[in-house]
Amino acid sequence: HDGVAEIRTTFIEELNSPFGMALVGKDLFVANTDRLLRFHYEPGALQIRNEGQPVVELPGGPLNHHWTKNVIASPDGKKLFVTVGSNSNVGENGLDKEQGRAAIWEVDPTSGQHRLFATGLRNPNGLAWEPNSGALWTAVNERDEIGSDLVPDYITSVKDGGFYGWPYSYYG
Repeated sequence: HDGVAEIRTTFIEELNSPFGMALVGKDLFVANTDRLLRFHYEPGALQIRNEGQPVVELPGGPLNHHWTKNVIASPDGKKLFVTVGSNSNVGENGLDKEQGRAAIWEVDPTSGQHRLFATGLRNPNGLAWEPNSGALWTAVNERDEIGSDLVPDYITSVKDGGFYGWPYSYYG
């Protein structure tokens, strides 16, 4: 009440570059740079001390250009959607290094089974559900290192099976 935090705690320790989180019931999903983890969460808890259970391995490793991974649950909580950015700017490390990347994954949180929901998204990051249509939307960081006039970041609705152009064309 005086502009200074009343308490300060570390909520979860020993994560590997966590970025996205989604709470589904009492399951807290954390998207590390290299895997999606599930933690049991009790409402009001200030710390989680239990070890996270792996849900699915995500592309990571020593070459991990776009390391952030975000996660959102479907409105019914039965599926998770995870962003996985490309491993390069324009594919300069070889397209073999882009396997499973530049995409949004659909993940079954119970089995860990996953599939590519949408591809060709250089570095998708933010995720949200449009409340009226139920469409999934993402914010995409496009190419950089090729001048300040090209090309803009963008937001788009994401269709199941959609391909959005990267690395062959700009958003589209």
